[in-house]
Amino acid sequence: MTARAGRTYTMLLGIAAAGALIWLATRVGETTIWRFWATLGLLVGAGLAFALTQRTAYGAWAEVTPLGFLISFVVAAICILWIAIAGQPGANWFRDHVLAWSGGLGIRASVTSMSTYVTVMAFGFGALLASAPGAVRRPAPAAAPPPAPAAYRRAAQPVAGDTTVVRDREHVPA
Repeated sequence: MTARAGRTYTMLLGIAAAGALIWLATRVGETTIWRFWATLGLLVGAGLAFALTQRTAYGAWAEVTPLGFLISFVVAAICILWIAIAGQPGANWFRDHVLAWSGGLGIRASVTSMSTYVTVMAFGFGALLASAPGAVRRPAPAAAPPPAPAAYRRAAQPVAGDTTVVRDREHVPA
């Protein structure tokens, strides 16, 4: 199997996984608070599955810097959680406080209108999480030193009965 075919199958598998998670989210529904959060979690997983296949297919793992990912993650997490809490079905302590704080900040109308699309935001948040492997990649291993010239390799061979040790072209008595 070629690398291109492997990427194609990976992409198809990821898209199928995202589709299955979205279908499952529609089966869970949003009538209660726990179902609301379960649906959002499934959509985050679907976004993650979809975006991981896109990044794998196009070899784009090294595009995101750690600081860029951290800033994006924190801002997205705060905004999406704020809107999701405000859009929960039914009143509770968290929802009431977020809506009151939103009114105090003068953004309540925006928050309530955006809560209609919180499921799309959850999918996008999963896609954002797919950029994490590029942001937290390990540093490349140090390059191996170049091979020594042939003349040096011949000189470094021990001679029978010789008691000197060759270190970096210096003869040191043993």
